[in-house]
Amino acid sequence: MRRTYQFTGSILLCLAVYVGYESLKLRYYTTLGPGPGFFAFWLSLILGVLAAAMMLQATFGRPEPMPPDTFADRGGYLRVGAVALAILAAALLLERIGFRLTMFAVYFFVLRMLGKQSLLTVLVIALMGSFGVYFVFVRWLSVPLPVGVFGW
Repeated sequence: MRRTYQFTGSILLCLAVYVGYESLKLRYYTTLGPGPGFFAFWLSLILGVLAAAMMLQATFGRPEPMPPDTFADRGGYLRVGAVALAILAAALLLERIGFRLTMFAVYFFVLRMLGKQSLLTVLVIALMGSFGVYFVFVRWLSVPLPVGVFGW
């Protein structure tokens, strides 16, 4: 597991450096308070420190053996692929059929694919996560979300 943690830490450290570099191009502070670069800078700094600590611990700490269930079975990889395809489909369909229908389909599909919940539970969560979230964001928070071709 040592090499895995070292590799992951180096990737996260590279990401932290990139985000930190890009955050320096944004305004750190505005007249109203923290600007767009404030949180990006501090989050990149925290990520960099944690990534460096992860690499140091993996390099100089006691090595851990690889757990026996590190790799999933065939069904696990199929479920991961299905979730990835659902996310891709959501990105492609969001503007076309709208937030509510897209997110309802994604929630329903993912919950049925991954969980062992009853159909009623899946329907309630999918309805609340799609139509309920749409109502809260559009009506209460005045955040525009895509309505799609149906317009409702």
